[in-house]
Amino acid sequence: MTRRGLTLIEVLVALLLLAAALSGLIGLWAFGFNTTRHSQDWGVGYSIARQEVERAKNIGFLLLPEGGWTRGYDGLGAVTTEPNPHFTASTTIHTIPDANGEINTRCLRTLHVQVRAREGSEVVFESTTYLTWGGI
Repeated sequence: MTRRGLTLIEVLVALLLLAAALSGLIGLWAFGFNTTRHSQDWGVGYSIARQEVERAKNIGFLLLPEGGWTRGYDGLGAVTTEPNPHFTASTTIHTIPDANGEINTRCLRTLHVQVRAREGSEVVFESTTYLTWGGI
């Protein structure tokens, strides 16, 4: 006697194998999506940090205020005034006194920039540089 068609067990085994293969592909897709999103955020965060350093450099060594500020950016790295920006850049300036404890044009100033994504949750880029009277 010849068999025609598939039994219910064979169909269920085939569906189980198909489901296992698809769940692996979905996991791989999700990993790729998250990796791409993170690398894009890192690239934009790097660009934002460079913009903040250039802003500080353009203000000038003596006119740059001690302390810090925070500025919001959209998802492409443009400054925004939206209440919930995609990125926030926190910039801090600190002057290091000279050997005599005085603050003058020979002192170093540190400029620290921290860029966070998605309402302050994840730090995507952080950098510290030194400012001198002659430039960075």
